[in-house]
Amino acid sequence: MKKLLFLSFFGLFLLACTTDEGDGVPFVTDVVMPPSSQLFAPGDEVTVAARGFEADDDIMLRIAWPLSQAALPEGYADGVWAVVTERTESDITFLAPGGYPASTTEVKLFRRGKAMTLGKISVSDGRPPEEPSLYGVAQCLTGETAGETAIDRIETLGVPEGMRCVVNPPGSNRIYGLAPGGNIGAAAFYDLTMRYFRDSGYDNVVVAGTLSDFAAFLRHEAGRLVLMELNMTRTNVAPVPPSWTLPSDIAPEMLGENPFVTVYGGYLLLAAHTAPDSYTPLVLTGRSGEGYAVKTGDAEQADAMVPFGVLDKGQDGETCYAVGGYAVAKGGVTELRLYNPVSMEFDRTLATVQGTVRSIAVRHGGGKTRELFMLCDTGDGGNRIRVYDMESGSERVLDGAVPCSEIVLAR
Repeated sequence: MKKLLFLSFFGLFLLACTTDEGDGVPFVTDVVMPPSSQLFAPGDEVTVAARGFEADDDIMLRIAWPLSQAALPEGYADGVWAVVTERTESDITFLAPGGYPASTTEVKLFRRGKAMTLGKISVSDGRPPEEPSLYGVAQCLTGETAGETAIDRIETLGVPEGMRCVVNPPGSNRIYGLAPGGNIGAAAFYDLTMRYFRDSGYDNVVVAGTLSDFAAFLRHEAGRLVLMELNMTRTNVAPVPPSWTLPSDIAPEMLGENPFVTVYGGYLLLAAHTAPDSYTPLVLTGRSGEGYAVKTGDAEQADAMVPFGVLDKGQDGETCYAVGGYAVAKGGVTELRLYNPVSMEFDRTLATVQGTVRSIAVRHGGGKTRELFMLCDTGDGGNRIRVYDMESGSERVLDGAVPCSEIVLAR
Protein backbone atom coordinates (compact mmCIF):
# COMPACT_ATOMS: atom_id res chain seq x y z
CA MET A 1 0.00 0.00 0.00
CA LYS A 2 1.14 3.53 -0.63
CA LYS A 3 2.84 5.49 2.10
CA LEU A 4 0.39 7.95 3.61
CA LEU A 5 1.43 11.35 2.34
CA PHE A 6 -0.58 13.31 4.85
CA LEU A 7 2.28 12.70 7.32
CA SER A 8 3.74 16.01 6.17
CA PHE A 9 1.31 17.61 8.61
CA PHE A 10 2.86 16.08 11.68
CA GLY A 11 6.12 16.80 13.53
CA LEU A 12 8.59 14.39 15.09
CA PHE A 13 10.88 16.01 17.66
CA LEU A 14 14.42 14.85 17.07
CA LEU A 15 17.79 15.90 18.48
CA ALA A 16 19.58 18.29 16.13
CA CYS A 17 23.10 16.94 15.68
CA THR A 18 25.63 16.41 12.93
CA THR A 19 25.01 12.68 12.92
CA ASP A 20 23.00 10.36 15.11
CA GLU A 21 24.66 7.13 14.02
CA GLY A 22 26.86 7.02 17.10
CA ASP A 23 30.13 6.26 15.32
CA GLY A 24 30.66 9.78 13.96
CA VAL A 25 30.51 8.69 10.31
CA PRO A 26 28.38 11.08 8.24
CA PHE A 27 25.68 9.74 5.92
CA VAL A 28 26.97 11.83 2.98
CA THR A 29 30.12 13.81 2.31
CA ASP A 30 31.12 16.87 0.27
CA VAL A 31 27.81 18.60 1.01
CA VAL A 32 27.04 21.64 -1.16
CA MET A 33 24.11 23.77 0.03
CA PRO A 34 22.55 26.62 -1.99
CA PRO A 35 24.22 30.02 -1.44
CA SER A 36 23.37 31.57 1.94
CA SER A 37 22.26 34.74 0.13
CA GLN A 38 19.54 32.90 -1.81
CA LEU A 39 15.96 33.42 -0.62
CA PHE A 40 13.50 30.67 -1.52
CA ALA A 41 9.77 31.16 -1.88
CA PRO A 42 7.47 28.40 -0.55
CA GLY A 43 7.25 25.71 -3.21
CA ASP A 44 10.57 26.54 -4.86
CA GLU A 45 12.77 23.54 -5.52
CA VAL A 46 15.85 23.32 -3.29
CA THR A 47 18.70 21.08 -4.39
CA VAL A 48 21.46 19.88 -2.07
CA ALA A 49 24.47 18.13 -3.63
CA ALA A 50 26.65 15.57 -1.85
CA ARG A 51 28.21 12.14 -2.27
CA GLY A 52 26.42 9.07 -0.95
CA PHE A 53 22.67 9.75 -1.13
CA GLU A 54 20.46 6.66 -1.05
CA ALA A 55 17.14 5.92 -2.73
CA ASP A 56 15.06 6.02 0.46
CA ASP A 57 16.61 9.17 1.99
CA ASP A 58 14.19 11.79 3.27
CA ILE A 59 14.54 15.42 4.28
CA MET A 60 13.35 16.71 7.63
CA LEU A 61 13.17 20.42 8.47
CA ARG A 62 13.41 22.60 11.55
CA ILE A 63 11.68 25.87 10.63
CA ALA A 64 12.47 28.85 12.90
CA TRP A 65 11.24 32.44 12.73
CA PRO A 66 11.71 35.50 15.00
CA LEU A 67 8.97 36.55 17.42
CA SER A 68 8.24 40.02 18.78
CA GLN A 69 7.68 38.85 22.37
CA ALA A 70 10.80 39.19 24.49
CA ALA A 71 9.96 36.04 26.47
CA LEU A 72 9.81 33.99 23.25
CA PRO A 73 12.59 35.05 20.91
CA GLU A 74 11.82 32.37 18.35
CA GLY A 75 8.92 30.37 17.01
CA TYR A 76 9.67 27.06 15.40
CA ALA A 77 8.29 23.88 13.88
CA ASP A 78 10.57 20.90 14.30
CA GLY A 79 10.47 17.53 12.56
CA VAL A 80 8.61 18.74 9.45
CA TRP A 81 8.86 16.30 6.55
CA ALA A 82 9.86 18.03 3.33
CA VAL A 83 8.27 17.23 -0.01
CA VAL A 84 11.09 15.45 -1.88
CA THR A 85 10.74 15.66 -5.65
CA GLU A 86 13.93 13.93 -6.84
CA ARG A 87 16.71 11.72 -5.47
CA THR A 88 19.97 10.70 -7.14
CA GLU A 89 23.29 9.41 -5.79
CA SER A 90 24.70 12.94 -6.01
CA ASP A 91 21.83 15.23 -5.01
CA ILE A 92 18.40 15.46 -3.44
CA THR A 93 15.71 18.01 -4.32
CA PHE A 94 12.80 19.12 -2.13
CA LEU A 95 10.27 21.96 -1.96
CA ALA A 96 10.83 24.95 0.29
CA PRO A 97 8.18 24.76 3.04
CA GLY A 98 4.97 26.79 3.09
CA GLY A 99 2.54 27.74 5.83
CA TYR A 100 5.08 29.50 8.07
CA PRO A 101 6.40 33.06 8.53
CA ALA A 102 9.67 34.05 6.86
CA SER A 103 12.16 31.63 8.35
CA THR A 104 15.63 30.19 8.63
CA THR A 105 15.15 26.51 7.95
CA GLU A 106 17.58 23.82 9.06
CA VAL A 107 17.80 20.96 6.58
CA LYS A 108 18.41 17.44 7.91
CA LEU A 109 18.99 14.25 6.00
CA PHE A 110 16.87 11.50 7.54
CA ARG A 111 17.89 7.88 7.05
CA ARG A 112 16.61 4.81 8.89
CA GLY A 113 15.55 6.67 12.01
CA LYS A 114 18.66 8.86 12.25
CA ALA A 115 19.31 12.46 11.21
CA MET A 116 22.27 14.40 9.85
CA THR A 117 22.25 18.19 9.53
CA LEU A 118 23.11 19.33 6.00
CA GLY A 119 22.82 23.11 6.42
CA LYS A 120 20.33 25.98 6.40
CA ILE A 121 18.24 27.89 3.88
CA SER A 122 16.18 31.10 4.04
CA VAL A 123 12.49 30.90 3.08
CA SER A 124 10.09 33.82 2.55
CA ASP A 125 6.70 34.21 4.23
CA GLY A 126 4.36 31.36 3.32
CA ARG A 127 1.39 31.98 5.58
CA PRO A 128 -2.10 31.76 4.04
CA PRO A 129 -3.76 35.04 3.02
CA GLU A 130 -6.17 36.77 5.39
CA GLU A 131 -9.03 36.77 2.88
CA PRO A 132 -10.27 33.82 0.83
CA SER A 133 -10.05 33.73 -2.94
CA LEU A 134 -12.38 32.04 -5.36
CA TYR A 135 -10.98 29.13 -7.36
CA GLY A 136 -12.42 27.25 -10.27
CA VAL A 137 -11.82 23.55 -10.82
CA ALA A 138 -12.11 22.05 -14.29
CA GLN A 139 -12.51 18.40 -15.17
CA CYS A 140 -11.07 18.82 -18.62
CA LEU A 141 -9.78 16.29 -21.12
CA THR A 142 -6.17 16.92 -20.16
CA GLY A 143 -6.99 16.06 -16.55
CA GLU A 144 -5.75 19.40 -15.27
CA THR A 145 -7.22 21.45 -12.46
CA ALA A 146 -7.79 25.14 -13.08
CA GLY A 147 -7.77 27.89 -10.50
CA GLU A 148 -6.92 31.52 -9.88
CA THR A 149 -6.80 33.85 -6.91
CA ALA A 150 -8.85 36.53 -8.69
CA ILE A 151 -12.54 35.85 -9.16
CA ASP A 152 -12.73 37.38 -12.62
CA ARG A 153 -10.39 35.07 -14.46
CA ILE A 154 -9.31 31.42 -14.52
CA GLU A 155 -5.81 30.07 -15.14
CA THR A 156 -4.47 26.53 -15.19
CA LEU A 157 -2.46 25.34 -12.21
CA GLY A 158 0.24 22.72 -12.56
CA VAL A 159 -1.87 19.78 -11.39
CA PRO A 160 -1.33 16.47 -13.18
CA GLU A 161 -4.72 14.95 -12.39
CA GLY A 162 -8.27 16.28 -12.40
CA MET A 163 -10.01 16.84 -9.08
CA ARG A 164 -13.67 16.98 -8.11
CA CYS A 165 -15.82 17.40 -5.03
CA VAL A 166 -13.40 20.05 -3.73
CA VAL A 167 -13.31 21.72 -0.29
CA ASN A 168 -10.99 23.98 1.73
CA PRO A 169 -10.43 24.00 5.50
CA PRO A 170 -9.92 27.77 6.06
CA GLY A 171 -6.33 28.66 6.85
CA SER A 172 -4.81 25.55 5.28
CA ASN A 173 -4.46 27.17 1.83
CA ARG A 174 -5.08 23.73 0.37
CA ILE A 175 -7.81 22.40 -1.86
CA TYR A 176 -8.89 18.86 -0.96
CA GLY A 177 -10.97 16.61 -3.13
CA LEU A 178 -11.21 13.40 -5.12
CA ALA A 179 -8.75 12.53 -7.85
CA PRO A 180 -9.33 9.80 -10.43
CA GLY A 181 -8.16 6.47 -9.09
CA GLY A 182 -9.24 3.41 -7.18
CA ASN A 183 -12.71 1.99 -7.67
CA ILE A 184 -14.47 5.31 -7.02
CA GLY A 185 -11.96 8.06 -6.30
CA ALA A 186 -8.80 8.81 -4.34
CA ALA A 187 -8.42 11.40 -1.59
CA ALA A 188 -6.02 14.10 -2.74
CA PHE A 189 -5.01 17.71 -2.20
CA TYR A 190 -3.40 20.63 -3.99
CA ASP A 191 -1.26 23.00 -1.92
CA LEU A 192 -1.87 26.56 -3.11
CA THR A 193 1.19 27.96 -1.31
CA MET A 194 3.74 25.33 -2.33
CA ARG A 195 2.01 24.55 -5.65
CA TYR A 196 2.11 20.78 -5.57
CA PHE A 197 -0.43 17.97 -5.86
CA ARG A 198 -0.54 14.78 -3.82
CA ASP A 199 -2.65 11.65 -3.88
CA SER A 200 -3.08 10.35 -0.32
CA GLY A 201 -2.99 6.69 -1.26
CA TYR A 202 -6.55 6.09 -0.09
CA ASP A 203 -8.91 4.70 -2.72
CA ASN A 204 -12.64 3.89 -2.68
CA VAL A 205 -13.30 7.46 -1.51
CA VAL A 206 -16.87 8.51 -2.20
CA VAL A 207 -17.14 12.17 -1.24
CA ALA A 208 -15.22 14.98 0.51
CA GLY A 209 -16.39 17.61 2.98
CA THR A 210 -15.29 19.59 6.03
CA LEU A 211 -15.68 18.91 9.75
CA SER A 212 -14.98 22.00 11.83
CA ASP A 213 -11.55 23.11 10.56
CA PHE A 214 -10.55 19.80 8.97
CA ALA A 215 -11.03 18.24 5.59
CA ALA A 216 -12.74 14.87 5.76
CA PHE A 217 -13.64 12.07 3.39
CA LEU A 218 -16.25 9.32 3.31
CA ARG A 219 -14.74 6.04 2.15
CA HIS A 220 -16.73 3.00 1.03
CA GLU A 221 -15.80 -0.18 2.86
CA ALA A 222 -17.96 -3.33 2.68
CA GLY A 223 -21.26 -1.52 2.28
CA ARG A 224 -20.46 1.20 4.83
CA LEU A 225 -19.38 4.83 4.61
CA VAL A 226 -16.39 5.35 6.90
CA LEU A 227 -15.40 8.85 7.98
CA MET A 228 -11.73 9.59 7.36
CA GLU A 229 -10.10 12.71 8.79
CA LEU A 230 -6.60 13.99 8.20
CA ASN A 231 -5.38 12.85 11.62
CA MET A 232 -6.29 9.25 10.87
CA THR A 233 -3.66 6.91 9.48
CA ARG A 234 -3.82 3.38 8.18
CA THR A 235 -2.53 2.02 11.49
CA ASN A 236 -4.81 4.10 13.69
CA VAL A 237 -7.18 1.74 15.52
CA ALA A 238 -8.42 3.97 18.34
CA PRO A 239 -10.79 5.59 18.34
CA VAL A 240 -12.82 3.69 15.79
CA PRO A 241 -13.96 6.18 13.12
CA PRO A 242 -17.70 6.75 12.66
CA SER A 243 -19.34 4.70 9.92
CA TRP A 244 -22.79 4.35 8.38
CA THR A 245 -24.47 1.44 6.58
CA LEU A 246 -25.71 2.50 3.15
CA PRO A 247 -29.31 1.64 2.22
CA SER A 248 -29.49 -1.15 -0.34
CA ASP A 249 -30.89 1.19 -3.01
CA ILE A 250 -28.11 3.79 -2.64
CA ALA A 251 -24.85 3.01 -4.45
CA PRO A 252 -21.71 4.88 -3.35
CA GLU A 253 -21.22 6.21 -6.89
CA MET A 254 -24.46 8.20 -6.47
CA LEU A 255 -23.01 10.44 -3.74
CA GLY A 256 -19.91 12.19 -5.07
CA GLU A 257 -21.14 14.98 -7.32
CA ASN A 258 -20.71 17.67 -4.63
CA PRO A 259 -19.12 17.88 -1.15
CA PHE A 260 -21.13 16.95 1.92
CA VAL A 261 -22.17 19.70 4.35
CA THR A 262 -21.96 19.52 8.17
CA VAL A 263 -24.73 21.32 10.09
CA TYR A 264 -25.71 22.04 13.68
CA GLY A 265 -26.42 18.86 15.62
CA GLY A 266 -23.72 16.80 13.91
CA TYR A 267 -25.69 15.99 10.76
CA LEU A 268 -24.00 15.46 7.40
CA LEU A 269 -26.05 16.43 4.35
CA LEU A 270 -25.45 14.68 1.03
CA ALA A 271 -27.35 14.38 -2.22
CA ALA A 272 -27.80 11.03 -3.98
CA HIS A 273 -28.23 11.06 -7.77
CA THR A 274 -30.61 8.13 -7.81
CA ALA A 275 -31.85 8.44 -11.42
CA PRO A 276 -31.01 10.52 -14.50
CA ASP A 277 -33.58 13.17 -13.52
CA SER A 278 -33.97 12.46 -9.81
CA TYR A 279 -32.07 13.28 -6.61
CA THR A 280 -32.66 12.21 -3.01
CA PRO A 281 -31.58 14.11 0.14
CA LEU A 282 -29.46 11.85 2.33
CA VAL A 283 -28.55 12.64 5.95
CA LEU A 284 -25.93 10.91 8.10
CA THR A 285 -26.73 11.26 11.79
CA GLY A 286 -24.22 11.19 14.61
CA ARG A 287 -26.00 12.78 17.54
CA SER A 288 -25.67 11.38 21.03
CA GLY A 289 -28.34 8.74 21.62
CA GLU A 290 -29.17 8.38 17.94
CA GLY A 291 -26.15 6.38 16.89
CA TYR A 292 -24.85 6.50 13.35
CA ALA A 293 -27.78 6.16 11.00
CA VAL A 294 -28.57 7.02 7.38
CA LYS A 295 -31.85 8.77 6.62
CA THR A 296 -33.21 9.42 3.15
CA GLY A 297 -35.78 12.04 2.22
CA ASP A 298 -38.29 12.11 -0.58
CA ALA A 299 -36.85 11.97 -4.07
CA GLU A 300 -37.01 15.21 -6.05
CA GLN A 301 -37.30 15.45 -9.80
CA ALA A 302 -34.34 17.70 -10.59
CA ASP A 303 -31.46 18.36 -12.95
CA ALA A 304 -29.07 19.00 -10.05
CA MET A 305 -29.11 19.01 -6.24
CA VAL A 306 -26.20 20.69 -4.47
CA PRO A 307 -25.82 20.64 -0.66
CA PHE A 308 -24.84 23.96 0.93
CA GLY A 309 -24.38 25.28 4.46
CA VAL A 310 -24.99 28.76 5.89
CA LEU A 311 -24.93 30.46 9.27
CA ASP A 312 -28.52 31.43 10.07
CA LYS A 313 -30.02 33.16 13.10
CA GLY A 314 -31.87 31.03 15.61
CA GLN A 315 -35.08 31.79 17.49
CA ASP A 316 -33.40 34.44 19.65
CA GLY A 317 -32.65 36.44 16.52
CA GLU A 318 -29.01 36.86 17.54
CA THR A 319 -27.14 33.55 17.70
CA CYS A 320 -26.20 32.04 14.35
CA TYR A 321 -26.18 28.28 13.77
CA ALA A 322 -24.79 26.17 10.94
CA VAL A 323 -27.81 25.07 8.95
CA GLY A 324 -27.92 23.33 5.62
CA GLY A 325 -29.96 23.02 2.53
CA TYR A 326 -29.97 22.09 -1.11
CA ALA A 327 -29.88 24.04 -4.34
CA VAL A 328 -32.54 22.19 -6.32
CA ALA A 329 -32.39 22.88 -10.07
CA LYS A 330 -35.13 22.06 -12.54
CA GLY A 331 -35.89 23.46 -15.99
CA GLY A 332 -33.14 26.08 -15.87
CA VAL A 333 -34.23 27.52 -12.52
CA THR A 334 -32.70 26.77 -9.11
CA GLU A 335 -34.25 27.19 -5.66
CA LEU A 336 -31.97 27.56 -2.63
CA ARG A 337 -34.00 25.62 -0.05
CA LEU A 338 -33.10 25.04 3.59
CA TYR A 339 -33.52 21.48 4.86
CA ASN A 340 -34.52 20.12 8.27
CA PRO A 341 -32.42 16.99 9.01
CA VAL A 342 -34.72 15.98 11.87
CA SER A 343 -38.03 15.99 9.99
CA MET A 344 -36.29 15.26 6.66
CA GLU A 345 -38.32 17.98 4.99
CA PHE A 346 -37.55 21.18 3.14
CA ASP A 347 -37.99 24.46 5.01
CA ARG A 348 -38.08 27.96 3.59
CA THR A 349 -36.56 28.98 0.26
CA LEU A 350 -33.77 31.53 0.52
CA ALA A 351 -33.76 32.57 -3.12
CA THR A 352 -34.64 31.56 -6.67
CA VAL A 353 -31.82 31.71 -9.21
CA GLN A 354 -32.01 31.78 -12.99
CA GLY A 355 -29.79 28.97 -14.24
CA THR A 356 -28.86 25.47 -13.16
CA VAL A 357 -26.58 25.69 -10.12
CA ARG A 358 -23.78 23.10 -10.30
CA SER A 359 -21.52 24.17 -7.44
CA ILE A 360 -21.69 26.51 -4.42
CA ALA A 361 -18.98 28.27 -2.40
CA VAL A 362 -20.01 30.07 0.78
CA ARG A 363 -18.28 33.13 2.24
CA HIS A 364 -18.57 33.64 6.00
CA GLY A 365 -17.42 36.64 8.03
CA GLY A 366 -18.14 38.21 11.40
CA GLY A 367 -19.95 35.12 12.64
CA LYS A 368 -22.46 35.04 9.81
CA THR A 369 -22.76 34.11 6.16
CA ARG A 370 -22.02 36.97 3.79
CA GLU A 371 -22.39 35.58 0.29
CA LEU A 372 -23.10 32.45 -1.70
CA PHE A 373 -21.11 32.07 -4.93
CA MET A 374 -22.97 29.83 -7.36
CA LEU A 375 -21.57 28.30 -10.53
CA CYS A 376 -24.51 28.24 -12.92
CA ASP A 377 -25.08 26.49 -16.23
CA THR A 378 -26.92 29.21 -18.10
CA GLY A 379 -27.98 26.99 -20.99
CA ASP A 380 -26.04 28.97 -23.60
CA GLY A 381 -22.94 26.81 -23.62
CA GLY A 382 -21.10 28.63 -20.86
CA ASN A 383 -21.02 28.88 -17.08
CA ARG A 384 -21.53 32.05 -15.07
CA ILE A 385 -20.95 32.80 -11.40
CA ARG A 386 -23.90 34.36 -9.61
CA VAL A 387 -23.47 35.83 -6.13
CA TYR A 388 -26.30 35.90 -3.60
CA ASP A 389 -25.97 38.40 -0.73
CA MET A 390 -27.43 36.90 2.47
CA GLU A 391 -27.81 40.27 4.19
CA SER A 392 -29.72 42.14 1.49
CA GLY A 393 -31.15 39.24 -0.48
CA SER A 394 -29.77 40.80 -3.65
CA GLU A 395 -27.99 39.01 -6.47
CA ARG A 396 -25.26 39.94 -8.92
CA VAL A 397 -23.49 38.18 -11.78
CA LEU A 398 -19.71 38.22 -12.21
CA ASP A 399 -18.51 39.27 -15.62
CA GLY A 400 -17.49 36.66 -18.13
CA ALA A 401 -17.95 32.95 -18.65
CA VAL A 402 -15.79 30.59 -16.59
CA PRO A 403 -14.50 27.26 -17.98
CA CYS A 404 -14.83 25.24 -14.80
CA SER A 405 -17.06 22.55 -13.32
CA GLU A 406 -16.78 23.47 -9.62
CA ILE A 407 -15.85 26.47 -7.48
CA VAL A 408 -14.36 26.74 -4.01
CA LEU A 409 -13.36 29.59 -1.71
CA ALA A 410 -9.93 28.94 -0.21
CA ARG A 411 -7.31 30.56 1.97
